[in-house]
Amino acid sequence: MPLHRCHCSSNPPEQVSCTFRIGNMASSRAVAWVLSMAVHHGLANDVEECVEDFATNMLQLEQARVTLHEDECGHLLVDRCDPQANYYCSNNCRFHSHRADCYRPVEDVMAEHPGVDGYCWFNGTAGWLMYAGPDPNFEEEAANGVLVLRDPSYKGLNTGKLITFRNFEGVANLTTYADCSHYIYDDLYAYSLGFLQGQGLDPAWMKNSSLWMALSKNKCDEIQATYNFSREELVLADWLDWNPVIAVMTMCTTDDYLYPGSSNPEINKMAGWRSIRDCRPVTHRDFAKHHYVKCLLGYRNSAADMAYLNARACLLEENRVGHFSECPYMPNVDF
Repeated sequence: MPLHRCHCSSNPPEQVSCTFRIGNMASSRAVAWVLSMAVHHGLANDVEECVEDFATNMLQLEQARVTLHEDECGHLLVDRCDPQANYYCSNNCRFHSHRADCYRPVEDVMAEHPGVDGYCWFNGTAGWLMYAGPDPNFEEEAANGVLVLRDPSYKGLNTGKLITFRNFEGVANLTTYADCSHYIYDDLYAYSLGFLQGQGLDPAWMKNSSLWMALSKNKCDEIQATYNFSREELVLADWLDWNPVIAVMTMCTTDDYLYPGSSNPEINKMAGWRSIRDCRPVTHRDFAKHHYVKCLLGYRNSAADMAYLNARACLLEENRVGHFSECPYMPNVDF
């Protein structure tokens, strides 16, 4: 797949660049975290143009792919993201060919279309939700996911602020270096699900895609057995809207804040964020529900999420989340 680059500069003194790879996996956090940190660092205008350019390329790629799957894959009916979404390009259901299905339980929708991948059916409902095809390469997709999420805040391994998670249920002083703006979300998400290296999931198993998807199915079954989500809780449009809300709630698990909530009052309301001292921390259930929707959309998709989270990070002995060369396995990316 082509590599799309856009260079975003602040005025003055520093120059920053943001590089987005359009590959087999585009993470749900990419656009949201780039924009949130752009606001924090005073680069909102330049980086927003960069992100819009990225989203446009994603939508163009989606249109190209859908010509190969016109009989089954969904697609956007316009060539732009929905400006009414609670975050940029986070929910395009209003403009989607399967719009009505966005507002029904995912389980019901997929039961009506046996054998169809959920990312195919809902292709393009968000800037990051793109059908990657039936034949996964989980190692490659994990590496692409790392590169998609590289934003202007990244300066290298262990160069970010040391963050301590003090307000996450059942966790005693888990720490991580926030080298990139999305690490707080992804590190805690992976830890909660048990997907970090060192929590029992061997990254070598990724090489066998059938095995990896079987492991993903087992985890999906375990999640539902634990939380017993109702069908009404698992609606695609709600899931898309909730993703930036989880990002805000994740910030409430630490006193080491990187930004004060969201610029969208509706997101703050949904997240229970009133101030840095008065907010609702994310829970294990919140993370499990976010992942479980990907299970319902197909184990190929939940397995890709599991691969990305496992490949990039590990749990070290000092109860710190390590990354890349600190771990037994690292994806094929520079760090």
